[in-house]
Amino acid sequence: MISETRIRVRYSETDQMGVVYYANYFIWMEIGRTDLIRKWGITYKEIEERGFLLPVIYASAKFLGSAYYDDEIIIQSALVELTKTRVSIGYKIFRADKEVKLICVGISDLVFLDKSSRKVVKAPSFFVELMKVEDTEEYREFVEFVRTSLAQK
Repeated sequence: MISETRIRVRYSETDQMGVVYYANYFIWMEIGRTDLIRKWGITYKEIEERGFLLPVIYASAKFLGSAYYDDEIIIQSALVELTKTRVSIGYKIFRADKEVKLICVGISDLVFLDKSSRKVVKAPSFFVELMKVEDTEEYREFVEFVRTSLAQK
């Protein structure tokens, strides 16, 4: 599943030049990730209530363009990889002006922690069962694009 979330750039997200400050892209990735997980049928709150935490242990982004105040932003999010203890989510962020333009590609890795011990644990079965990956050409292209885009310097 490729989740799509739309937001509008708020004035507080821009710098003195009127351009979105780079750190906000990571916030937008979190918005997309939260929406993706919700579309899988669970929320962060429910995950935590079941005794697990999902902290980000790695995040990376490649900036390809700019966004400005009041632009419409489209955040696409999808599962890139699931290991025994970690989940990787990829992102493509677009500015939807007169035409849709890709402005950022990113990824974040999250690890499963036991809430009480704060130790790394195996991905809980309820989470793994909820994840929806549709093995479509579009999905495979998304994952490959994210991986190759971030591998290049």
